[in-house]
Amino acid sequence: MRNIWQKENVFKAWVFAILALCSLFSSQALASKMASQLQEAIYLFEMKGEVDESIRLLEKISRQGDADDKESAFFYLGKIYDLANNKAQANHFYSRSQAFTKNTSKSYWLASRDAATSFAPVRLLQKTIPLRSPIRKFFEGKKANILFENGHIAKIESGMVIEIASKLNENDHLLHIDSEGMWYQNSTRDSVFYRPHNSPNQETPYNIKDLSQFTAANGYAIAITDKGFYILDRKGTITKGSVDYTSCQIQNDLFISDNFIVNCPDNALHFISANSAAEAFIIAQYDIIQQTFVLKDKIYLISGNELFCYTLQNPKTPLWKAAVGNIETLQAFEKNIVTLEASGKVTLYDQQTGNINASIRVNASNVYQLAQGTLGLFSNEGSVITVDTLLRPLWNFNFAKSPMTAPIVKRRFIYIPYEDKKIYAIDSHYYGQRPLYTSKLAAQAILQAKQDHWENIPPLLDTIIKNEPGNAEAHFLKALNLEKQEAPEKNRQRAWAEAVRLSVGGSPQIASTILSHYSDVIGASFASPLNISPKTMYPQFLGAKKNLYTVDPATEQLICINAENGEQRWSKYIGKIGNAPVIQSDENAIVISTGYQMNVYDMNKDAFNKPLQLPGKAFNFTMTSDYIYASTWNGFLLKISRANNSIVWSRKVYSMPFHVVKLPKFLQLCNLDGALMRLNDDNGSTQEKSSNRVPVNITAMEGIDSTLVLVSNTNKLFLQNTKKKDYSPTQVLMEYPIISMQVFRDQNEDKIIISLSDQSILLYSNIGTPLWKYQGKKSIFSKPFIYDGKAWIDQGNEIIALSIKTGKVVKTFNTPGGAGTPFILNHTLFSASPKRVLYAFPL
Repeated sequence: MRNIWQKENVFKAWVFAILALCSLFSSQALASKMASQLQEAIYLFEMKGEVDESIRLLEKISRQGDADDKESAFFYLGKIYDLANNKAQANHFYSRSQAFTKNTSKSYWLASRDAATSFAPVRLLQKTIPLRSPIRKFFEGKKANILFENGHIAKIESGMVIEIASKLNENDHLLHIDSEGMWYQNSTRDSVFYRPHNSPNQETPYNIKDLSQFTAANGYAIAITDKGFYILDRKGTITKGSVDYTSCQIQNDLFISDNFIVNCPDNALHFISANSAAEAFIIAQYDIIQQTFVLKDKIYLISGNELFCYTLQNPKTPLWKAAVGNIETLQAFEKNIVTLEASGKVTLYDQQTGNINASIRVNASNVYQLAQGTLGLFSNEGSVITVDTLLRPLWNFNFAKSPMTAPIVKRRFIYIPYEDKKIYAIDSHYYGQRPLYTSKLAAQAILQAKQDHWENIPPLLDTIIKNEPGNAEAHFLKALNLEKQEAPEKNRQRAWAEAVRLSVGGSPQIASTILSHYSDVIGASFASPLNISPKTMYPQFLGAKKNLYTVDPATEQLICINAENGEQRWSKYIGKIGNAPVIQSDENAIVISTGYQMNVYDMNKDAFNKPLQLPGKAFNFTMTSDYIYASTWNGFLLKISRANNSIVWSRKVYSMPFHVVKLPKFLQLCNLDGALMRLNDDNGSTQEKSSNRVPVNITAMEGIDSTLVLVSNTNKLFLQNTKKKDYSPTQVLMEYPIISMQVFRDQNEDKIIISLSDQSILLYSNIGTPLWKYQGKKSIFSKPFIYDGKAWIDQGNEIIALSIKTGKVVKTFNTPGGAGTPFILNHTLFSASPKRVLYAFPL
């Protein structure tokens, strides 16, 4: 072995390099069981040049030592062979060292040497583990226990699913499982049992029934029933608590200083001693506590759009707090707390100070730790962008689906469970420093396509998709190949839908290429990614002039989009608007409700007016050219001048929500109970003899010129000619509940178009004469957009236009992957897919 050391100067240079590395990574090595022998091996190599003896001693340590010993032994063996330019052996030992290290800096260094000693592309997806039975419940943690539908319980080890001794009966209900045992209820739910894994025949019963909440930690369990709560230990002892926590929520898997945590309606976390069942202390907030996370002696929580950090030493005053958006996940990462907002913004906060160390925005719906010192940002479409400790991208991959729970990180594999009876095992030591096998194959496939050798492409695509199920380039080439083959339209649409879905959130260059080809295939002006939260599945569009607008409730933003190319112009923060905000617009303004106030965005000024306070939460808005009428849930009506953004008059007209229609000479009102009323527009006073009643509940009301239409919960339309003094409406009965109703003007006649729950669309005259019926399908909101003598509506994978005159389909746009309710602006039809792709079709 010594004959490999020919040049003494090179040897000395590498010795200095090793000394530097020893200094960098020595703290862990010196704490190991065989530390003295490890130091001896290093001394033999560095100072005496006895390479063979050093290798022999390191190999012995790697066989007999503990985990720290093995890590260090493999590390130095890799370095010795690296110095000898034996790349294969060096790579082998570096990889084995990386399997044991818990040092982030060392992991990154080993990854760099792995790339330097091997140029082979990486197969990230190592294996697919099929499951015999679907997963009923997954229990996270080091042991990664799984309960299957057939009652079997297993753990994941060495790339296999290994069943453990315990097994539940079919009708038993598993409450909690950990490395020691499991808690469950019998089929009658009248008792709780604890069964240790090492003694499956030994069960400890607890006479507890009517269980509503349960969790366990550190050998104890807490159970909440309708009669109170109980602390259980594994020996069968039950301690009943004296406080009522039935309206509180146990914070599962959170346990600190021998205390369980419950989140209660008094906006406080209550800490309950597992030893005594007494309340130890509380952490109170002004707003509702939305999320909680415990790390060592610190409690992190989200409340009122702020992230708070408390310590056990001072639970009354936060150590620090920071303003945050709508937080989806909260967890630890390295020395930080990482948050994911609904907008896709990922932020690292220093655990001790709350300072922001890094922040990015990506298409992510979940955040999970992967390899040592890396964070996986997973999207709903299955893509994962993996970032380092400063949120810098390392690699990306696509599994085609989002995982059902957090990945399980082991030495060799990272296991990612999916609902469709399989688990993916990926390389646990990949840091993006070597190319991916699928990326190499995709480049080859693209080259074959450019050379027009399409006959060579299908085998490559099959291999790519097998190794990366969601590879967008492979699915794109598959769709293009089907187009060239003139395959059946259904097959082509399915392929394009998958390619477009998988392009979202991946490489912007790849997404741009796919969407550009896709828009040509479907005849669109463009197909563009829509920068909204994944939680906003079907955005509604508003617009005027050259701009489109949409409201993203999850991120609390008003977004302006260039209608000519689909690019986002800007986004403006509105405020906390909830999941179902009241929104209305015309060609000059957008009105949005936010709690007890209304915000008016003036399109001409490109700015929000000063928010106006309302006497209740908004129920709906009615807009005219000069005024906005706001009705509230508690029965107030306000008339607001658009010229100076001020309230003209306000009065309480009902004690419940109501609808408002502005007719030429008055305001027509109707509350949800069917009580009708007319008001003078000038001052809000009630007109004499204008009160009437419809003997049913009213769900909608619209009016135009002389026609007033009410929708009842009894599947009826009530049609009223407002020029008649007496109230004698025409009634039209429908077969199914009415989903939407619109009154519009067509060829100087009032028309009524409605959609029913069975997806049928019907047109009526203003006196209730049926004109035509069309049987629709798969529409999201079942509300047509009326434009140029046509009713445009989404129908699953297409958008159609129905002639107002005949009810026949006169135009169709294909939208593989689905579409939302259409909106028309500047003679262009816009619609967004559920996967946040904006279509624009020229009319």
